[in-house]
Amino acid sequence: MADFRTMTMECYSLAEVLAVAKTHPFYNPAIAYPADTETIRSLRKAVTAQKENPELQEQPLLEKKTLYGNAGRPFTIARLIYFRYKAIERLTHDVDPRNAYRQSSYVSITGGGSGGVPMMFAVDVHENRRQRSQMGEFLKLCGVIQPGDWVLSTHLAGGFYRSLDLMTEIMENAGATVLSAGSYMPVADVAKSLADYHVNILTGDGSQVVQTVYHISLMAQEDRDRVRLDKIIYTSEPLTGPQRAFIKTILGEVKIISVLGSAEAGPWAISSPDLTGEQSLTSNSTDFVIDTRNMLVEIVSPSVIVGASSPDPILLSQGEEGLIVQTSLQRLRNPLVRYITGDIGSIHPLPDAACAVIPEADWGHLRVLRMHGRDHRFSFKWYACYFEFDRIDAFMQAEDCGILQWQILLGRLESSPQATLEIRLLRSPPRDGILSDDALIKRLEAFFLVFPENEHLFRIVFLDGLGGFERSATAGKVIKFVNRWN
Repeated sequence: MADFRTMTMECYSLAEVLAVAKTHPFYNPAIAYPADTETIRSLRKAVTAQKENPELQEQPLLEKKTLYGNAGRPFTIARLIYFRYKAIERLTHDVDPRNAYRQSSYVSITGGGSGGVPMMFAVDVHENRRQRSQMGEFLKLCGVIQPGDWVLSTHLAGGFYRSLDLMTEIMENAGATVLSAGSYMPVADVAKSLADYHVNILTGDGSQVVQTVYHISLMAQEDRDRVRLDKIIYTSEPLTGPQRAFIKTILGEVKIISVLGSAEAGPWAISSPDLTGEQSLTSNSTDFVIDTRNMLVEIVSPSVIVGASSPDPILLSQGEEGLIVQTSLQRLRNPLVRYITGDIGSIHPLPDAACAVIPEADWGHLRVLRMHGRDHRFSFKWYACYFEFDRIDAFMQAEDCGILQWQILLGRLESSPQATLEIRLLRSPPRDGILSDDALIKRLEAFFLVFPENEHLFRIVFLDGLGGFERSATAGKVIKFVNRWN
C-alpha cells in the first residue's frame, strides 16, 4: 500500500459551506440567485479571517420536500417543511445572466421516479470532477479496485441521466480499465464481451446486474466457464438476499460490492465484504464505509418529520437507528447541508476487517454507515427509481384518469430474481373528459418510467370490481401498496 498510504483531500471546511448556504436560495428564501464566483471567494476569505468553529446543529434540517417542494412554511427545525421544489424549477429555467445556478454546471437528473417532470440538480463542474477523482481514490484506498482490473459498465446514459459517464470516470480514477457498454448493449453481447475481453468486474444498476447474471445462467456450460468475474459492483438499488444468493450460485465466490450515491450528494460511500464482512442473505441492512472528510452524517429521530412531540432527542447516538442526514464538504456553490435523505440508518466505528485493508493514517476519518433501507412513509423503489406515495396519489386522483380505486403490487418475477410492478385499477365508466384505457396506459408507463428493457416487469390490470384487489383482513380496505418483494 506504499503507493497510496492516505487520500489526497481537497474539501471545503464546514464553516465555508455554512457561510455559502446562508446566501443560497435553497436555504434563504430572500435570496434570488446563488452566489457567483467572486462572492464565494469573498465569503471564504471572511470565514478564514474569523477562525470560528460553527455549530452544524444550528442549521435547520433540510427535507427532500424542502429542496423539491412547492409551497412555503416557517423555516424551523420543528416544522422542517420549507418547500423548495419551485426554487430548483425557477433556477433551472431562469436565463437571467445573474443566475449562477445555470453557469458552468454539471447537471444530473432527479425526481423522475416520483412522477411529474424530472428536476435538474446542478453542481459546479469543477467540484463534480474533483469528487469523481476523490471517489476513485476512495475505491483504491478501500481495495475495491486493484491494478490490472478490467471493468464492464452497463450503467444508463442518455435522457439526461449520467450514471454511465459518472461510474466510468470513477473506476478509471481508481486505476481500472473500463469498457463502457451502457444499458442498450444487448445482454447477450454484454455476456460475450465479459468473456472475450477477460473482464473481471461487472458494474451496473442492481437490476442490470441481475439481468446479466440471469442471462449467463442460461448459457451453455462451456460459454459460462469463459466468464470469470470476481467482483460485482452495483449501484442505484440494493440487491436482496435472494438476488445475492442467485448471483453467487451462478458466478461462484464473487465479491458483491456497492457504491452509494445520489443526484444531490454524488457518490459518497462504499460497501465491500473485505471491509465490513460478508452481508447475510437474510439481512435487511448493508454496511457502507464513509469518509467524514467528504461527508458529515448525522442520525436523527424519525419523529422530526411528522413534527410529533417525543421524549427522544433529535440527534441520536452512535449505534442508534434513525433518519440519515448528510452535509457535503465537497459541494460549495450549491451546498447540501443537513439534508434528510429519507433513508434509515445508524453509525458505527470502523471494524477490524476494514483496518486490515485501509492504511492506519485514515482510520480516524472513516466510519461505518449501516443502511437499513428507505423510510417507506415516503417512497418505494422499482428498477432503480424511487416513487413517492404522495405524488402517486396525486396522479391517481387526476380527474381525467377516471380512477375510482387503485393498488400497487411490488413483486418478484418467477423465472428470475427481478422485481415486478403491477398496477391494479378500477375505473369509472367512459365519458367525455376521461382518458381511454390506451391513453391512460401510456401515461402510467411514462409516470413509472417504463422502457423496453423493463417493460416485461411492468403490468397494468383493469378490474371491474373490488374483488380483484388485495384487502386488509380486518376492515376489508383496499391496500394501496402491497410489498411482496421484501
